Amino acid sequence: MRSISKKGKSGLSSRGSTFTGVMIGVAALGMILAVGTPQTVQLLRRFQSKDAVQIVTGVLRKARTMAVQEKNEYVVFFDLENSKLSILDDDGGGDGNPANESFDSTNRGNREKDEGEKLFGPFKLPDGQIFGFVGGTVGPDGSYVTSPVTFSGFPPHVVFFPDGSVNEEGVVLVMPEVEYRQQKRGRDKMMLVTRYTGSIVIREPGYYKLEDE
Repeated sequence: MRSISKKGKSGLSSRGSTFTGVMIGVAALGMILAVGTPQTVQLLRRFQSKDAVQIVTGVLRKARTMAVQEKNEYVVFFDLENSKLSILDDDGGGDGNPANESFDSTNRGNREKDEGEKLFGPFKLPDGQIFGFVGGTVGPDGSYVTSPVTFSGFPPHVVFFPDGSVNEEGVVLVMPEVEYRQQKRGRDKMMLVTRYTGSIVIREPGYYKLEDE
């Protein structure tokens, strides 16, 4: 059984410095964007796109690591409207310990935030970055992408199991909001979560060629 002290130290502590560094950088870039020249704005958007990828992949990889280490399911939820994501420790409460009065076995692995279960986050994408995609984008299987996060559920979510695998394969796409509105290709980024290993692979999006290209 996991002890409460051990669980309290887990969270996102093993990569806390990485997340802190990214978030500080995001804040600094936001201030520069507010007063920057067009050339500076374009440069900083590239940096923000990289930061968005780091945030998403960091959260996904941390959820996988904790699921494997603690032998219970972790769920990553995506808030598309607010460009945020969070991690749920779906252990049934009470640190997953049946001897703890807060533990409820019926809540373990139900993919909902129940009393006593820990929710980490939310983690927000950099200002100006959103979950988004360009029309004509195709996934790794060659089919059209119809959502920036292809996992099922409301909100969409992916479940990491103790063996490191996930409940379904899916992709996550992030891009600058201004370029999403313009449907401009080139700065959108794709992350693939593989089903049987739970690994996260960063890819350049593919597109169907449009008739006027």
